[in-house]
Amino acid sequence: MKLAKTFIAIAVISFFFASFITAEEPTGKDIFLNSKCNTCHAIASQSITSKQAAKYPDLSTVGDKGIAQATLVKYLKKEVKLNDKSHPVKFKGEDAQLNVLAKWLLTLKK
Repeated sequence: MKLAKTFIAIAVISFFFASFITAEEPTGKDIFLNSKCNTCHAIASQSITSKQAAKYPDLSTVGDKGIAQATLVKYLKKEVKLNDKSHPVKFKGEDAQLNVLAKWLLTLKK
């Protein structure tokens, strides 16, 4: 009886950790869409559209701008300006998500 309970406990714990470890982390594109960044910005190269695409820049080539990831992160947190402009909306997610988003955005090049 003790052996059966131990086996069941180990199986349950193993299943829990296996599902935790194999859970997929959201991609930069996922974070972009889930954070509703496409409310303002389109990314034509990724087939992401925006109803306000004429008003805000398309980010398809943001990686060609020479912006450091740390600077982009600070810009999206409204801590620094780029071209004398602050980002209109402060990123509301976690820092880890913001770093994934910034890293992905910087891969977008011609």
